[in-house]
Amino acid sequence: MSYLIPVVITALVVALIQVNLRASYPAYAVGVAAFFGVVVLFRILAPLRDITTVFYHLEQSWGGQSHYFSVLLRTMAAAYVTAFGAGLCKDAEENTLAVAVELTGKIVVMVIALPIVLAVVEALARLLP
Repeated sequence: MSYLIPVVITALVVALIQVNLRASYPAYAVGVAAFFGVVVLFRILAPLRDITTVFYHLEQSWGGQSHYFSVLLRTMAAAYVTAFGAGLCKDAEENTLAVAVELTGKIVVMVIALPIVLAVVEALARLLP
């Protein structure tokens, strides 16, 4: 919670600035939004490190099936990067670019998750006569 409140307050201030900037200087409004996104990203690095540490310890305790956690972490990272990039494109009112980023992100997530899909299909194939 200590990370959320400052981000929300800062987002409200940036939103007020954005309203004024969009009318006169739309290019600067996009820059301010991108800068805010980078600041938030740096702000959440510490909790993100804690989350990855927890996943690392879970992976170590699981033993042989540890590559699934790696797939999970990479999938989550791809999803967050995709959402961030698409959000920036939407802020810049470039909806076509946002759709392209979202489509690319979905394909990357599918490629990353392919080992899990294959493992599930193989497990089902062993169960069926």
